[in-house]
Amino acid sequence: MMNPELNHEYPEPGEAALIEKMVKLAVERMKPQQGRIRRGQHAKTTGCVRGEFTIHNDIADDLRFGIFQKPNQVYQAIIRFSNSSESINPDGMGDARGMAIKLLDVTGTPATPDTDNRCQDFLTINFPVFPFATPAEFVDFFDIRAMPFVGDPLAAAWLALSNYRHLNIAREILGEIVTSPLELTYWSGSPYWLGSPATANGHAVKYTLVPRFEETGPLQDPNSMPDDYLNQALARHLITREAVFEFRVQTQTDPIAMPVEDVSVVWDESVSKPIPVASLKIGMQDVDSPEGRSLAEECETMAFSPWNALAEHRPMGGINRLRQAVYLASQAKRAVKG
Repeated sequence: MMNPELNHEYPEPGEAALIEKMVKLAVERMKPQQGRIRRGQHAKTTGCVRGEFTIHNDIADDLRFGIFQKPNQVYQAIIRFSNSSESINPDGMGDARGMAIKLLDVTGTPATPDTDNRCQDFLTINFPVFPFATPAEFVDFFDIRAMPFVGDPLAAAWLALSNYRHLNIAREILGEIVTSPLELTYWSGSPYWLGSPATANGHAVKYTLVPRFEETGPLQDPNSMPDDYLNQALARHLITREAVFEFRVQTQTDPIAMPVEDVSVVWDESVSKPIPVASLKIGMQDVDSPEGRSLAEECETMAFSPWNALAEHRPMGGINRLRQAVYLASQAKRAVKG
């Protein structure tokens, strides 16, 4: 790739075969946990809540696409907080933390043809990048992990020897002490299109969700906390007050320094400042009430995917193309609908 252009994708040769291999690896790793087959990633829910996603009234014209077209539009949302591991582990174990947002009753042309989704999903984690740059690296790592008995230590050694920068990303993610899912900043990690579905009028963007109030509690040793302490922290917060996140869009301004196809590279927020375009309000609610528990159960039967999206917000880059196939395979094995 000699001269990459803004807002363009550059698939690697042989990507389709890599994706097919990753689907097989991912589905084979999905095992029953606590009575049902769980998601291949983000298996453990740390909270499922209802919220409202409100579009700002001062969005610049070049960002006014898809759900951002109509000022002051309010979408009802279901928000799932999670730990990213494929296993259900105590919350004190190091992990990436996820926030998946599903906007309901969204109208428009879906990013995936011949689907009838009426939702717009945004999937984010509490770190600005992923520890793997491309589908090839992602598949290599999971291929090594699949080796019987020695897979995990060999995968760690492979990262240390051949991808030390990515190992440091993983260490930073796993080393962060988290007190509540409602007190974290979340990033999309991977890029998305924001623009016309039919023309080049638009931007490659990434998303950020920033809590309006960061009221971090006293730091404690996570290993001394209950296995579900993140869910307990969320429940304590929402029984007495709301939580609000500002949703921001960061546009690609340099195709080399801010690549679409390498999701291990940070898009410098001092060079391209994320722009507020919406707010997510999670109102007071009792997650331990019958209604709250019913919603939590509904969340476990739902599918959150980057490709549950309007064409104006279609995912971009190799990792997102891989995620499309992997998420559909995971969804099929869990036998749930989008």
